[in-house]
This record gives sequence, structure tokens and C-alpha cells, in this order.
Amino acid sequence: MVLDIKFTIIGSLLIFSLIPLYIYRKEIYNRFYKQGDIKKFIRDVDSYLSTNHPRIRFNFNILKKVENEKDIRIKETLIVEDLVGQFVYHEYELYTQKSVTKDKLWNGYDSNSKLLKDNKLPIDWQQRKEAAWLREEGKCNRCGTKSKLVDSQVLLAKQMRNGGGFNLENIVVLCNDCTRVIKSSNLEKTRKDLLILDNLMRKVAN
Repeated sequence: MVLDIKFTIIGSLLIFSLIPLYIYRKEIYNRFYKQGDIKKFIRDVDSYLSTNHPRIRFNFNILKKVENEKDIRIKETLIVEDLVGQFVYHEYELYTQKSVTKDKLWNGYDSNSKLLKDNKLPIDWQQRKEAAWLREEGKCNRCGTKSKLVDSQVLLAKQMRNGGGFNLENIVVLCNDCTRVIKSSNLEKTRKDLLILDNLMRKVAN
């Protein structure tokens, strides 16, 4: 008898606790599954990519795969992950760059362009980096993003082991993200630590 009373009380409490959930089910659903303007998000992201990474042609084919996703945050996150994947796996090879006019060169340029036996950078390396950066107008050779000189990275188009030197034509200017991608031995791990991922995720609905 006591067990029946306890069962009745517990059952009643459960029913009463479920009533508010039923009444406010729409509000609860909207709270956990936010909706938003996906078109505005796409325009914003497309504008960002076109401005900051103009040399990579991104596509939004992922939209077809996520069109049935109700939660805007999940949908936008999936879109961002796909776009970052396109950035990471963008086909690119280091190649020889255009030269600069002789009047922009300096004394000792030719002699310091040759590969040193101990593989040390030439004493005018920073001057070479700046000259290459100015030649590219501060833009990354792979994705086109603009970076300050101090934030830019440089790699050799033809590696030293293959006979490459320190001449300006062999110096390629890249951004931090592209440098990390090119030098990465694990792209899936690298893609999680890129600046482009952080910047795009800031645009995802809160």
C-alpha cells in the first residue's frame, strides 16, 4: 500500500514536470537549436575569403549537403570546416619568382646569393626578405593574403639540396597559414590550428 502511494506521488511529479516542457516546447527548441540567416552568413564568409585569400577559389557545394540541418550553428560550423579544408588542400607548388630591377639590388648581392657550405643564411638575408616582400606587395604567393613584413614567411622555391640559392627569384613570400600547410607532415592536425579557422569560426552564430 505504501509502495503504491509512493509510486503514485512519483508518477504525479513526473507528469507535472513534463507539462511545462510540453507547453514551452517551441521556446526550448529554439533555445537549443538556433536559427539564423544562412544567406547572410554565406555572403559574409564569401566576402571575407575574397578579400583575404583572393588566389584560392572557394566553392560552397557543401550547402547542398547541410541544407536539411536545422541548427544554424551546426550548419555554419560544417560549412567553415569544409572551407578550411579547401584552403588546406589547395593545390600549390613553390616556383621561381620574377626578378627585380638591378637598381634595387645592393653591393654584395651576387656573392651572397650563392649557397654557403655550412647552409647558413647570408648576412643580408633580412634585406632579401624585404626586397621579396616589396616585390610581392606584401601578398602571400599561395593565397594572396596581405601581411606585414614582420609577419611574412619566406621559403626557397628550389631547395638548397637541389642547388637552389638565395637569389631573389628563388625566394617565395608566404603567410603564416600557408607556410604551415606547405611544411606540414599532418594536414588534418595542422588545419585545426590555422588562423583562417579562427577567423571564420568567429562568424558562426552564437
